[in-house]
Amino acid sequence: MTHRRSTIAPARSDSFIQLIFFLLLFLTVLRVIDLLPAANADAKPAFSRGTPLPAPASDNTEEPVAEPVWTEAPLSISQIETAHLSHGLDLRGKAPKILIYHTHTTEAYTATASSPYMQTSSYRTADAGKSVLAVGEALAERLRTQYGFAVLHDTTDHEPPSLKTAYDRSERTMRKYLEQYPSLVLFIDVHRDASSDVKDYVVVDGSPTARLMCVVGQGTKYKDKPDFDRNYALAAKLTENLRHIEKRLARDVRVKTGRYNQHVGQLSLLIEVGHNANTLEQALHAIPFLAESLALTLTEVDLHEPAGENPSDLCRLWIPAGAGIDKE
Repeated sequence: MTHRRSTIAPARSDSFIQLIFFLLLFLTVLRVIDLLPAANADAKPAFSRGTPLPAPASDNTEEPVAEPVWTEAPLSISQIETAHLSHGLDLRGKAPKILIYHTHTTEAYTATASSPYMQTSSYRTADAGKSVLAVGEALAERLRTQYGFAVLHDTTDHEPPSLKTAYDRSERTMRKYLEQYPSLVLFIDVHRDASSDVKDYVVVDGSPTARLMCVVGQGTKYKDKPDFDRNYALAAKLTENLRHIEKRLARDVRVKTGRYNQHVGQLSLLIEVGHNANTLEQALHAIPFLAESLALTLTEVDLHEPAGENPSDLCRLWIPAGAGIDKE
């Protein structure tokens, strides 16, 4: 009996090992030809469409590079067309309607391993891909491709020889474009605020996102003053629409005594996209939300003269007929 057990046991052991081997080989083949479901196949996608964003870095030293996506359908072209028919403001077409520019061209964000840059001074860089120029280009591209708006993006460096006179040079740039393209309706000066050394962002669609703020100038010391009521109404409406996405996405509109070239053109915005403690990734993640809210706000601009003695805030956005509008 002892002799039989000593000869049969190894045979059974070898058969068991072979069975395990062939089972593993079979599972490997299934995985290769993608017939076996992945371990996380039951996991829900992070968003309704687009690429899920990576999880935030665990050491809090660097924010993830995020591809902006929406959980809800963006403003449709049909909605924009309907607004054009009812209000008259059409920002589409061949003739430029929106100019995005930068008075402070080299403003940059907190550098990260994924977005390093060479500083020209504190939180500033001549690298266009790492400064507010990249943010302005992302906004221009989003407005063009998603909403069909006719947008120009100017990258002229207005800072030299002195930051103190940068607005003088950016005004000349604005007037040059307005002379060349009288169809321009809206001027957007894109900045990065420098008001905080503390990390401050809001999580939207699962990713850290820079907060936004509009600045409106009163032009107190200037003879040629901006149309404060109209510019403030535009900024306030944009802020309201941003807060519909996330209540902390937009800070309160900041009113200042300066003019900020908001006396040029029919509608003017100065938008601070994040601040020095934000990262470029956080700023770029805010752009789809800014573009959506801006497109929605612009559908509410009216070309029809307000009636009555007490026009609503919406009527404060009224643009006189034919002013800067290309009737192509």
